[in-house]
Amino acid sequence: MEAVVTPDEWMTRGETRVRGDRKSLVVWSGIPGEAARVKIYGFGQHQDRARFLAPDGEPDPRRRRPPCDKYDRCGGCPIMHLKPPAQSDVRLEIVQQMFDDRGLGQYAPTMVVESPDGPMGYRTASKMVVGKSDWGRTRMGAYGRDSHDIIPIPQCPVITPELRDAGKALAHHVIDLDIFPYEERTGRGVLRYVVMRQSRATKEILVTLVTARRPRILSDLADRLVDSVPEIVGVHVHVNGEEGNAIYDVDEDGVGSLRLAGKLTVEDKLAGVRLGIGPGDFFQANPSTADKMISDVVEMLKPDRERPVVDLYSGVGAFTLALAQHHGWAIGVEVVASAVRRARENAQLNHIKAEFVAGPVEDHIRDLAKRLSGAAPVVVMDPSRRGLEESVIQGVADLKPARVIYVSCNPSSLARDLVGFLGAGFRVEGIKAYDMFPQTSHLELVADLRPASIPKATRGGPRRRIVR
Repeated sequence: MEAVVTPDEWMTRGETRVRGDRKSLVVWSGIPGEAARVKIYGFGQHQDRARFLAPDGEPDPRRRRPPCDKYDRCGGCPIMHLKPPAQSDVRLEIVQQMFDDRGLGQYAPTMVVESPDGPMGYRTASKMVVGKSDWGRTRMGAYGRDSHDIIPIPQCPVITPELRDAGKALAHHVIDLDIFPYEERTGRGVLRYVVMRQSRATKEILVTLVTARRPRILSDLADRLVDSVPEIVGVHVHVNGEEGNAIYDVDEDGVGSLRLAGKLTVEDKLAGVRLGIGPGDFFQANPSTADKMISDVVEMLKPDRERPVVDLYSGVGAFTLALAQHHGWAIGVEVVASAVRRARENAQLNHIKAEFVAGPVEDHIRDLAKRLSGAAPVVVMDPSRRGLEESVIQGVADLKPARVIYVSCNPSSLARDLVGFLGAGFRVEGIKAYDMFPQTSHLELVADLRPASIPKATRGGPRRRIVR
């Protein structure tokens, strides 16, 4: 069914919406204010779905032909139909709306720090699902937009050229060795997903095969990959026999894996700190933007270099270690035990003295408040998309910090948490936006928060040491 519509507004994921009396119409590849001919293909109780076909009249000057022939079917780059300057404007408009909804519109960022590596070829991580085509052949790629159809994307323009080549080689060897995709319905087959991580610093690639079981043929596949692709330096297997679409079967220790060939980790560098990254470790998919963001935080905190640092949700230690080089003391708190082990390894790799403790932030923050009583620390936080647990805002306030830096990958949860910080007596000094994922609506935000009155430190932080 075709229709002519004019979208009214942007949605958070980069689609547009036509408001209706009874239900709305979500338009893929639309632009608010641009009349367009669309094809309506999905009908729901609260909203219908459509995709853009052509402008109905003069096209919006922000529109361009997407530079990817899989743009429409893949759906991974929802604002690729906009020229790059317009993409930043749209991201800011979406964040502004989220902040307005919380009564925080005056704090929304007004400019975007662009990705240093540009809008193409910036992603150093690739995740591919493995399945079958309509003809029963093994197929690797991404889930299609609004479907579980697997769309091959061998020329994906947003991942690095080396990852594109590695993906093609991988598909060739999988088919040649008759390694079949896992079928949850029948329990047959082996391979479910493939995750590849490339170091921006060294160009080396680590491959993780996610499988339902571990047959011996996987060792042959690993050897072929290491032999045929110079950039692939390590191949691991992670067994996930659980039902559902989760890539990893994560336990309290993190993501378990077994090395099949080559190295245990690859090494990257952020803000001058060398970081080892292993299978299942969280690491930014756009290291160039992450490097800029961490370096900016280090610079922002220059006036507070005499203060100790508490890094909550510290992961493999990127912020903790970068700041520990300049402050008298730093500690990272992370719930994933394997990430804490990696962070300690990274501290030793760089000869940086820092502490890392494993466990939920809300469990450790009370002890830190006692330990740092009178030290007026700096607190850095980089939580997951869901934001902070309810008790953490009060826990941070109990630390009596001189400054709080909140790094967020989700403007919606950040806005919610800022309401809590304002209620706890903090003020928002400023918020900076970073383009972590060009061609998408996503922005990474860094909020600078200050208490109503800056506490004076009555004593220094703990002594520098490494917890081994």
